Amino acid sequence: MTDVTTATLRPDQSLYDAFRLVGASDDRLVVVVDADGRVTATVSDGDIRRAVLSGLQLDTPVSQILSGAPLVLHTADSDDTVRDVFHRSGRSAIAVVDDEQRLIGVRRLTDIAPELAPAPLGVLMVGGRGERLRPLTDKMPKPLLKIGGAAIVERLIASMRGAGVDEVYLTVNYMAEQFEERLGGSDLGVRLHYLREEQPLDTAGALSLVPHQDRPLLVSNGDLVTTIDFAAMLDFHRFHRSAITVAGVEYAATVPYGVLRTADHHLLHIDEKPTTRQLVSGGIYVLEPDVLRYVPGDRPFKMPDLIDRALRDGLGVSVFPVLERWSDIGSKEEFERVLFEFAVEEEN
Repeated sequence: MTDVTTATLRPDQSLYDAFRLVGASDDRLVVVVDADGRVTATVSDGDIRRAVLSGLQLDTPVSQILSGAPLVLHTADSDDTVRDVFHRSGRSAIAVVDDEQRLIGVRRLTDIAPELAPAPLGVLMVGGRGERLRPLTDKMPKPLLKIGGAAIVERLIASMRGAGVDEVYLTVNYMAEQFEERLGGSDLGVRLHYLREEQPLDTAGALSLVPHQDRPLLVSNGDLVTTIDFAAMLDFHRFHRSAITVAGVEYAATVPYGVLRTADHHLLHIDEKPTTRQLVSGGIYVLEPDVLRYVPGDRPFKMPDLIDRALRDGLGVSVFPVLERWSDIGSKEEFERVLFEFAVEEEN
């Protein structure tokens, strides 16, 4: 059991406050206490992201998402009871209270029932040509470009390692030899393997090259610059017992004209240059190993097609909203912007 001394929250604090505290907690969990220090609720990373998916803003008071019956463990609970609660709840961490409902600590799934949370396998898709970044990518593949002193792919590997990934497969095609020369086999704290595409296999086709697995796969495009919490995404996936979880990123687009709001032929209002916001795929996924059966082994295959096949068969597919920094470096202007951001952060 881990000790908790600072991960507490008042109900009048915002979802952003909760998200900040959860992010600083190894357990991705904070507790809400009353004036007498008694636990009245708990808030997990997943609770916050589900609230955002439902339309709540991060300045919303956390009281709006609290349950009247918090899930807690008690100091007298046996290991069998604790294991059963973890199995039924899908939680990765649960607060422990004493007889007066005061916080004693936190129990973790990985301590009591590690078999319910097997270490995921990482897969990084790094075979693309990066055409939009030419001439930068004429001599170096995009995932090896440096951001803040480290290559993009090195940053992703480090983030995966922090989420418990101990083995990563890189699907390579364009300038494949440069990845092996730069990254080697295990200097980054994980075992690296290289899967060579004989032809470009699109966003999901290379998954057919991954050896048979019995554990979840954390899959990412290899050209993303992001601070996403991979461990939180894995917890979210396990909580919902999903076959696939898709990272969703908010995309804002401004219409450059006045939009006419009408009822029949009547003009009600002119909305001048409105901004629309949509969740788009962030190029990061968690897959249960059995969904790989949908991936053909002989031709290019797109990730949306894989997801559609899973949906048609009635498998659960969840959306994990990304609240952290995310960029896919799709243009030279975007690359320069991200470079500038990291340079400013390092100076400060």
